Amino acid sequence: MGKRKSLLKRVEVETAQRKRTCKFSGDEIVSGQLCIVVYDAPRIHKGYCREVALKMIEDARKQLDHLEKELT
Repeated sequence: MGKRKSLLKRVEVETAQRKRTCKFSGDEIVSGQLCIVVYDAPRIHKGYCREVALKMIEDARKQLDHLEKELT
């Protein structure tokens, strides 16, 4: 049996090493602040502030729950 494909993109929680801007809200992510980074390709990534990241996780959880209910 082969390796299963992940439903998620590469996503990591990082501590900002420098000032960033949230790609959704435009809010500043200051150096040392936790943020989530979504990698669309090896060198293409987008950072999101903590508040937006938590909403993204909540939305993803709802979508996964819905998919699971449809399969059972």
